Amino acid sequence: MPTARPHALRLARLRRDLARQKLDALLVTSEPDVRYLTGFTGNDSALLVTARHAFFLTDGRYTEQADQETRDLEILCRKRGMMELAGRTARRAGVKRLGFESRVLTVAQHEELGRQAPGVKLAPTTDMIENQRILKDPEEVDSIRRAVRVAEQAFLDIRPLIRPGRTEAELAHALNSAMIQLGADSPAFDTIVAFAERSSLPHARPTTRRLRSGDAVLFDWGARVGGYCSDLTRMVFVNIISPFYARVYGAVLEAQRRALRRAEAGIPAAEVDAAARDYLKSQRFGRRFSHGLGHGIGLQIHEAPALNARSTAKLKAGMVFTVEPGVYAPGRGGVRIEDDVLVRRSGIQLLTSAPKLLRDMVLRTGV
Repeated sequence: MPTARPHALRLARLRRDLARQKLDALLVTSEPDVRYLTGFTGNDSALLVTARHAFFLTDGRYTEQADQETRDLEILCRKRGMMELAGRTARRAGVKRLGFESRVLTVAQHEELGRQAPGVKLAPTTDMIENQRILKDPEEVDSIRRAVRVAEQAFLDIRPLIRPGRTEAELAHALNSAMIQLGADSPAFDTIVAFAERSSLPHARPTTRRLRSGDAVLFDWGARVGGYCSDLTRMVFVNIISPFYARVYGAVLEAQRRALRRAEAGIPAAEVDAAARDYLKSQRFGRRFSHGLGHGIGLQIHEAPALNARSTAKLKAGMVFTVEPGVYAPGRGGVRIEDDVLVRRSGIQLLTSAPKLLRDMVLRTGV
């Protein structure tokens, strides 16, 4: 049977937020938020939370699964549309002011909910549950650690396959398969493998381009384990490192070190971004760092907090995020180094441990 305590605590926190915002109930339609509050791993579901009850709304395909995976919820099976059941349930529960997730509910769903719940005031909310999810509890951190271990072991397992003649697509497929074999639910996102000049594309899609001796190879990958994600980036260099890559790699690695030294509870996320960005500017790579320093990870591969120059967040104990500075030179190549970080009350903890010193990233293939 599922453990009730984490989900019960999360629902209790949500109910306190409902009272503060003078809401009678919240309709949760985001799949990750439903999972966070209930433990349900399927889809086509919603959750209506009131001060005293939690109604789990789904269809006939998932009622048995919901009964197995959740506790202390009233499971309701829809016969027609989800908004019809949500509106009818809200009326039955005596809801007068119903919050909904404004970033998730579509216009069509909002209109249908209004038709099905006449007399109920619909109140948009923003990030009520996301603000909870930003601080990971011990169970969540443990799942992320397991996702990191699977991803790192998979990378070790496929290293012997990184040889001239292999294609980007072949290596991406091998890495994905290794993660599944090691127990991942799935890859956390579309795995990136980019050779040489294609490594300047931050979101490169693997192609049939074949690996040659002397190429740099960028791997950006992660595993999803127990619903939670890991996210890593490493570079390897086949037999030799060119002066260009040696210089860029050294600058990116030092930028990451400076950001990690700055990261701790109470520090603005923008300052952590600045620690890396300012160093890259000093090395004349400032314009080549084209994205934020990092992002939160959890049930989603991109969630709060954002670490960029515009972020207003301050780091807090329990946050888990990536630190991934990069430098990209179109036509020549790019370097990105990415690790996953847990903020603690005192300092931070690196959750990732895959080697990243330049001397460890040269792969001797003999070809």
